[in-house]
Amino acid sequence: MLPTNEMKKRPLLERPRAVRIKFTKTGSQRYISHLDLQRTFTRAIIRSGIPVWYTKGFNPHSKLVFSSPLPIGCESICDYVDIKIDREASFEEIKSALSAQFTDEMLILDVYEPQAKFQDIVYINYKAEITTKKASDELAAKIEEALKTSPFIITKKSKSGDKEVDLTSFLPKVSAKKNGKKIVLEFTVGDGFGNTLSPEIIMRAVISRFELIEDEMYDYYSLLRTEILARNMRPFR
Repeated sequence: MLPTNEMKKRPLLERPRAVRIKFTKTGSQRYISHLDLQRTFTRAIIRSGIPVWYTKGFNPHSKLVFSSPLPIGCESICDYVDIKIDREASFEEIKSALSAQFTDEMLILDVYEPQAKFQDIVYINYKAEITTKKASDELAAKIEEALKTSPFIITKKSKSGDKEVDLTSFLPKVSAKKNGKKIVLEFTVGDGFGNTLSPEIIMRAVISRFELIEDEMYDYYSLLRTEILARNMRPFR
């Protein structure tokens, strides 16, 4: 934790400085909502002693901006939150101070100066592991082919109403393989129609078409966000 007295001695910066924090959200943490995640980080930042910048006015508050929200139940090894600090603090100090506030299920992986905006996010990589009695090399090949071959029509719900979309147009990269009793599905979700597509919609479509969940005591799937990418599949920083 950064010593409070030391922080008070540090000079104010001429202007608040943006800081990006990369972290994981795994294990039991996958069940907390995005709102709970915001509250968790707000409390952790206060406890850590980080010289976070506060808004001015009647109700001052720290400003936290997160990358794409995760569906509840989905794990991630590449989540991001941006904060601003108003006094000098090194990236290592911030990482160490925050790391002390979390468990291994929410690790602080990196702290650095942002190089891109969250609006620049174009692709997201996911890995799904489907445990099913039907697992086979032939089934994995059929799933991969179905997700690569247009059309794969699904109904997408939105505030403006339901509409039919071609699932394959959202998936620039797909692979599926058998691993023991599991079908391991790795896919990249792209922006096919000017809006995003939840990985859960993809999983429900695959599970429904191939009837993968027959016995809920045995059959299930896990979902992990593995990487966030900018244009041309470049790593997001």
